Amino acid sequence: MPKMKVIDLHTGQSLFECSIEESEKAYQFASSMEELGLDIKVIAPTLGETLSNSLGLSPLEIAAYQESLVEESEQHEGSCCFENPDPNKPLN
Repeated sequence: MPKMKVIDLHTGQSLFECSIEESEKAYQFASSMEELGLDIKVIAPTLGETLSNSLGLSPLEIAAYQESLVEESEQHEGSCCFENPDPNKPLN
């Protein structure tokens, strides 16, 4: 099951983990670590990771699904998923 993680950016060490359902705990922990002066990051599973897990996909199926998501977003020029590299040129 995908988990929420709080990591120390300087060491890369995971300082805290919890389930997605307990995500508020991760943010509270992160806040307390920032108050202590640590540079931290909260990592939450993506929608694709959560969906893959809930469907019970194998690691190979998860990799194929993730690849299909990337391909799908790359094929949608002019949408919210695509940034025009030259704003002075029209997309089409």
